[in-house]
Amino acid sequence: MKQKLQVWMGVMALAGALAATAAAQSLGDLARQERAKKGAAPAAVKEYTNDNLPTSGGISEAGAAPASASSAAASRSEATPEEKKEDRGKQETEWRAKFKAQKDKIATLEREVAVRTNENQSQNVRYLMSFPQAAEQAQKNQDEIKEKQKELAEAKQRLEDMTEELRKAGLPSSWAD
Repeated sequence: MKQKLQVWMGVMALAGALAATAAAQSLGDLARQERAKKGAAPAAVKEYTNDNLPTSGGISEAGAAPASASSAAASRSEATPEEKKEDRGKQETEWRAKFKAQKDKIATLEREVAVRTNENQSQNVRYLMSFPQAAEQAQKNQDEIKEKQKELAEAKQRLEDMTEELRKAGLPSSWAD
């Protein structure tokens, strides 16, 4: 019985090995098939930047622009390249200042939350040992900590909103650093 089982397993292993070698493809054949599936390589993609966009001629827009927007666009098109660089430099300075102020505010709020939390923990220990009305003071401290945490969350949300505003304006995200 044991001998039949060994023969049977040997036959199955041999059949599996033969099936695997018969179905196997060479790596070259497989590469040719994949290349045929992809088809011809696409032509190089043309990348447009501010440097290679045409400055003359019209750009079609969907819908009519409001009068104030068209006058602003006209004044922008009349600006010299030096004026455009100066304007962009001013924008970058303004945005970087906004982000720095917001990040400083977040850092300050984070420090205040940490300090208040540490103070609250140390006061709780002292008050609980000496005063029975310590629970009231502890609750007041917890409320202050929650308020600061709420301010911190709002400041972080404002930073995310500013980042999104920067993205929508089409300005570099590096200005948020």
